[in-house]
Amino acid sequence: MHTTTPSLRADITVLTEILEGLGEDRVAGLTLMRGSLRIEPSALVDGAMIARELGLGSRLDHCMAVPAITDWSGTVGGLECHVRAVTGASL
Repeated sequence: MHTTTPSLRADITVLTEILEGLGEDRVAGLTLMRGSLRIEPSALVDGAMIARELGLGSRLDHCMAVPAITDWSGTVGGLECHVRAVTGASL
């Protein structure tokens, strides 16, 4: 393993901390890859609030999706993190 490759164990530790902070009931699904995490909220309307709690400040609106969604992103504990939300919800 290269020293620049993130450790899955370290990523899982960060994921565990995120889930403990957010509460598992607020998360419908997760995609974890080395160095990257995507969180699918149980309710898309809560996505912006979850992003704020995680300190995610970058956003990309996907207006062609139905419903229109925003992908909030940033870094949490060394993981590139993405959270989906309904477009129009603000931090």
